Amino acid sequence: MTSSATILALNPGSSSLKASVRTPELVLEIGVERMGTGDGVLSVTGGASPGQRPFTDGVSEAVDAIARELVIAGLTPTAVGHRVVHGGPKHFRPTVIDDQLVADLQAAVPLAPLHLPGDLAAIGHARRAWPQARHVACFDTGFHHDLPERSRRLPVSEELRQLGVRRYGFHGLSVQSVVDRHPDLGQAVIAHLGSGCSVTAVADGRPRHTSMSLTPTSGMLSGTRSGDLDPEIALYLIQQHGYTVDRLRTAFDRDSGLAGLAGGRHDVRDLTQAVDADAELALAVFSGGAAMAIAGGVTTLDRWDSLVFTGGVGEHASAVREAICRQLVPLRGGRDVVDAGSPGDAQQRLRETGLRVLVVTAEEDRVIDRLTRQVVPD
Repeated sequence: MTSSATILALNPGSSSLKASVRTPELVLEIGVERMGTGDGVLSVTGGASPGQRPFTDGVSEAVDAIARELVIAGLTPTAVGHRVVHGGPKHFRPTVIDDQLVADLQAAVPLAPLHLPGDLAAIGHARRAWPQARHVACFDTGFHHDLPERSRRLPVSEELRQLGVRRYGFHGLSVQSVVDRHPDLGQAVIAHLGSGCSVTAVADGRPRHTSMSLTPTSGMLSGTRSGDLDPEIALYLIQQHGYTVDRLRTAFDRDSGLAGLAGGRHDVRDLTQAVDADAELALAVFSGGAAMAIAGGVTTLDRWDSLVFTGGVGEHASAVREAICRQLVPLRGGRDVVDAGSPGDAQQRLRETGLRVLVVTAEEDRVIDRLTRQVVPD
């Protein structure tokens, strides 16, 4: 791929779709937030029509809107790089998308039922919107492929291991973007906190451990996902209350996490502005879960040099960062932090112990661009 190629990076999330175009300089950014709700917004930076406008539709319509913005900007992509949350057992390297890859991803939908259907919808719509372009899948599981065996293996029988039950890990493109921008992190814990949340321990740029496991439902709680639960909960609901697989997935993937604690509300921006007890509890459980996941990641390192917050919540919710750091101060032997401390107190106390604390913007699109240029020939 020549350095001047026009690459469109598409990054679908559970409630968002982000796009960027590089030539290789960044020339256009488009984002859709709160997709599929009445509060959706489409934002354009650069190009010929920057600004914000309401957007109430789903992922297919979002791809159409992005295509229109590219036409307005006079941009035709040479290749399209797609963030794909789960490559299943077969795929982890960036791969040119063909019908066989699509079939493999369809088979992997049970491993990421909240994400892969949207990823596949975006891929299908994008292949129709830009039929002349090469399309490349960039997998969130790829960064974690080299997890050490002690982390990759789960404490289950050989029979289950043969069925593919192991730790895959997610948010790998986000973690890779942090490592790319800060190669001097040393041994670090990277907390990707957004609508989905995970914590990854890295040593000199390579994964040591990550909190998510077989599916993105695992690990710490997220916006609508439960995180780790006693497996007997699922068996109890099946046996005593007749829950089906689909009903369980809805319960754990869409109605749990912050949404389960706060009456359906799952956007941290809304919860931090609320004054009711449910919102307060949800944020307390969230910050506690993040702190415990970070502490767990530290145990897989030889030393703890850096703590990085990234993702939408990690980057922008300063009160949440402070609540998390307050619970981590005792791990470093730092001074006590009182609840009435001024903003930034806990983060400063962690820094006083020699820990590097950073807030880093996730640039998954930059990683997608780089990986796509590696795969698509000149």
